[in-house]
Amino acid sequence: MKKITIVCLAVLIGLSSAGLCQAAEGEILLTFEGAAVDALTLEEFLSLPQMTVKLTRTNSRGKTTTGHYTGVHWKVLAEAIGVQGARSVQVIASDGFEQVYPLEVLEAEDSVFALYKDGQPITEEEGNGKVWFCASEAYTANFWTKFIVKIVIR
Repeated sequence: MKKITIVCLAVLIGLSSAGLCQAAEGEILLTFEGAAVDALTLEEFLSLPQMTVKLTRTNSRGKTTTGHYTGVHWKVLAEAIGVQGARSVQVIASDGFEQVYPLEVLEAEDSVFALYKDGQPITEEEGNGKVWFCASEAYTANFWTKFIVKIVIR
């Protein structure tokens, strides 16, 4: 009887763990307001055509960094979430920061909603958004937003 109880308990724990892993895999990466789609998981985002761009930016403290950023261009993301006729896009970060972008910044050839810098995850801290908007070099670092969790279509 003890063996059956132990085996049943082990199976139950294994099934519970598998469910937790599946939940983590299907975790929401971004949510949307004003789009046909309410949210995208990491897997859905990664299934979109990815691009890698080399960008250099200088932050407000004068520090200059260069990297290869990999992610999704706005036109690809907009099509995937069913956005048509947007005038601008507001991004909201996990720390509460908000920024509104005109379409010309989003649609610049080398602007990207990135998950990776130099092949490594851009953000690994628990609780922070994983997506950064990296604006084309034609725009200053003030057009970059990190830790994005929500996009509002205007």
